Amino acid sequence: MINPLEKIQKAFRHYRAIKSMPMRLEFVVTDYCNLNCRGCTHYSPLAAKEFAPLEELEQSMKRLAGICGDKVKKVYLIGGETLLYPRLTEAMEALRKHFGTQRLFIFTNGIALPKMSDEFYATAKRLGFIMAVTRYPIKFDYDKVIADVRARGIEVEVYGDRSMTDSFFRFALDPKGKQNGLISHFKCFNRGCMSIVGDRLYPCSISACVGHLNKACGTAFKHLDGDYLHIPSITSYSQIQRLRDRPVPFCRYCIYPVDEVRYGPSKRLKEEWVEE
Repeated sequence: MINPLEKIQKAFRHYRAIKSMPMRLEFVVTDYCNLNCRGCTHYSPLAAKEFAPLEELEQSMKRLAGICGDKVKKVYLIGGETLLYPRLTEAMEALRKHFGTQRLFIFTNGIALPKMSDEFYATAKRLGFIMAVTRYPIKFDYDKVIADVRARGIEVEVYGDRSMTDSFFRFALDPKGKQNGLISHFKCFNRGCMSIVGDRLYPCSISACVGHLNKACGTAFKHLDGDYLHIPSITSYSQIQRLRDRPVPFCRYCIYPVDEVRYGPSKRLKEEWVEE
């Protein structure tokens, strides 16, 4: 049995860990995906085949690079499935242009890696991109594909080994918004995934991408003042830190603790994401 003092000390250590987290930025190039995962936090099974305009992406890259400077050490291109982005090598060039010294990553489930062009791999090697591969419990030889990519002189990090079918979670939302936002933020699994969609910066992918859920399932999860930052209006790095480190109004929708679930295909039903 944990005594009250131990609980307070544990909570304080957790709070300090939140505050000391390295900042990272995730530029969402598409939420469209070649997998169909139940309960996806980007709502990819519900997303249309749409892609971020490259010019808009680069504007946000330039602005955030100027504000963050060397305070950000890691920057990501992310999906959906990032490798499906039709102007991916151009986006890679743009990201390296503006984030010249940071470690740059491409998030991927890996499935499309064997089909990528020599130009893609040459660009990734020249610009120092790292493949951040998440393993899924599917019939796919991850070991071989990762070895092949490394043989090309490109670094690979297994970002998440989710190859066990029961290694997934359901991040349910409360449509009435009656959750304690402070607790939801404190326990958040997605904290620190600073998601850039268009000209907006969100503190997590669930908030950033919930529009797919609203459009497909008729839900009405709303953003209020403080849920995101309008990137052209950001003037200081401290604004970004506050967005990450403090609860936002959207936290009132997030239910904790989360449910452990088995991996499976999405049926594109509202119940996968919404607790009625």
